[in-house]
Amino acid sequence: MSDSPSWRSFVVDALREAGASVSESDSLLWVQVPEPVRERLDGPARFAMTFDPERVRQFDAELIAPGSYLLEKILSLAMSRGRWDVARFESPQARWVEEALAGAGLAPQAGLKAEVLGMEDQLLFLFSFRTSLVADEKREEFHMVAVAPSIGAAWRHDSGDSEAGLTPAPDLAPPDLGPAYGLATGILRDTTRESVDRFRATNLQLLEEEVRRIFGYFDQTTAEIRAADPGGSEDLLRAIRAERDRRLTETLERFDPRAKATLCAIRAIVAPMARVRLRFPNRTFTDVTVDAWSRHLNGLTCDLCGGTEGPWSLHHRGVRCGRCPPTRAESAPPRGRPRSDTPRRGTRASRGSGRAPARSTARPRGASARRRRP
Repeated sequence: MSDSPSWRSFVVDALREAGASVSESDSLLWVQVPEPVRERLDGPARFAMTFDPERVRQFDAELIAPGSYLLEKILSLAMSRGRWDVARFESPQARWVEEALAGAGLAPQAGLKAEVLGMEDQLLFLFSFRTSLVADEKREEFHMVAVAPSIGAAWRHDSGDSEAGLTPAPDLAPPDLGPAYGLATGILRDTTRESVDRFRATNLQLLEEEVRRIFGYFDQTTAEIRAADPGGSEDLLRAIRAERDRRLTETLERFDPRAKATLCAIRAIVAPMARVRLRFPNRTFTDVTVDAWSRHLNGLTCDLCGGTEGPWSLHHRGVRCGRCPPTRAESAPPRGRPRSDTPRRGTRASRGSGRAPARSTARPRGASARRRRP
């Protein structure tokens, strides 16, 4: 499970949307479900569940984890209902723009100024996806992607507390989801590309090793049979080849990597969005947007790699994303002081030698202990 807070939020929301009552005590969640939901979940009317494997034995709690029976039932319930809801977010803080900038790494500091150009309510979408990687093993993850159609931006939403500050807004008409869904799937592909490629490469390597082992075993078996009985029956050899082909087919089905993404839920959120002008120490400026619900900063571009995801930090050219390391000039150690003519204590040169350094007007140390003769 890659993101347990997101799993927890989605599971609790799905159960409550279906009419269940969910209460939390420490790391245990107590669930009471009505009769129709109980039949869909194939369980008792009241039960305990947990996301912590160490709490499973307490009160016979059901473990919620990728591949678990109860999670499969909850996901099936959510997808069959086609979860869709609309909410409104009212920011409780008056200085939420400054807090959002500070959270992105752009806290007020020398040379950086932020000017709010305007603020208005905008529509955001939160898409919930379940991804499955299946081969000899099965891996599942849960991803939330936020989309702001008004500015054509999408980003991965990592916060598990998606319910805070939201109130139902049933008066909003269902908007067109096509463009927003396209942006969300693009972010999902970018987010999962590395893990999918790594999963595929690992299983293709296992497939190659297993195919090589099967061919080696059956080729050796065929060679031994022919050596023991050169004029033996071809029927036995054909049976061996058929068994080899069957084993190869099973191996291909077993190690063939497959990736699948399933849309589980969509939430529309109306939240204040601010247009902010950032002025940098080098006298350049750029306009960005930030919404009060996700606090995600849109519109910045890293001056080093061209990335658009924070956290951000200031440098002499503008801004740099968190993935870019410091440049060589920035990471170079400070220049040392000029070398002193005074020798270090304990070295041979520090002992009195009776000779003054070149071009020096000082008297030798040895001369300080002698008197001049008259």
